[in-house]
Amino acid sequence: MEFFPNYPAGTQTDPARWARDKEAEGWQGICASDHFWVGTTRYPHVFVAATQMASATTQIQITTSFCNNLFRSPVEFAQAALALQAASSGRFHAGLGAGWEEDELIATGATYPDGPTRIGMYIEALTIVRALLRTGQCAFAGEFYNVDITGDRALAPVSGSPPPLVASVGGPRGIREATPLVDRVEIKASARATRVGHLDFEIMATVSEDEVRTNAERVRSISESVPMGIFILTGAGTGPGVAGLKQNFGDSYLSRFVGEPEAVADALRGLGELGIDRIQLTEMFPGSHSALAPHLLS
Repeated sequence: MEFFPNYPAGTQTDPARWARDKEAEGWQGICASDHFWVGTTRYPHVFVAATQMASATTQIQITTSFCNNLFRSPVEFAQAALALQAASSGRFHAGLGAGWEEDELIATGATYPDGPTRIGMYIEALTIVRALLRTGQCAFAGEFYNVDITGDRALAPVSGSPPPLVASVGGPRGIREATPLVDRVEIKASARATRVGHLDFEIMATVSEDEVRTNAERVRSISESVPMGIFILTGAGTGPGVAGLKQNFGDSYLSRFVGEPEAVADALRGLGELGIDRIQLTEMFPGSHSALAPHLLS
């Protein structure tokens, strides 16, 4: 089982120093997220932060979790992914997500598409990116994108070891259509709670174990071999802050990933029973990664 902590945006922590610390602690990988802001949390540019992480480390894997397809052209994403694969000496995993946060789009003058449109755009973008990462070229005509990077036109630097393409999925259509296109699938356990355009904790508290298990089974029904990870929002600690956070989830399935560090670590490892081999950990409470490290990395 691999564990990838996500950079704690909004903490003023230097991404390079944070990455060095995580490599020294023994984590298998680290992540950078793609937002302008979520609520009061401000984010650095995802590819700048990921490049800082790559430049400050030598062994740890690095991924974007996840680049926002509503912000970015698939061509720009592929170009950045190829460059970061070279800058990291082959340690980058190219994570691309459909995008979910409405306020960021509206506030910056963009349109927030409905769910079917978002997933349609996402599948087309994954198709384009897959080709560009492998060959630097793509000819594609779809409902949302038209790309003609052929002949003398090409992206660089293309290598014999392109960055693995990773998709974030949380519903039947996304799983069905994205899984065949990518090198790794990450199930978003809280996906239903973000389909409303923001993170809704009341909806998140209704996510069941059967729901997560069903999504894992859906992935396996399409591909028996694609590596499968999961995105988990976690809070680990023994103080009143974590206890208060846990109360928000009641006795729901996702509440097991909030609480005393040893119990949370046991719950995370238990996800291996679903065929999960990698867990992306985003802190809901500061210091959760450090609290979990002795229990996950020993």
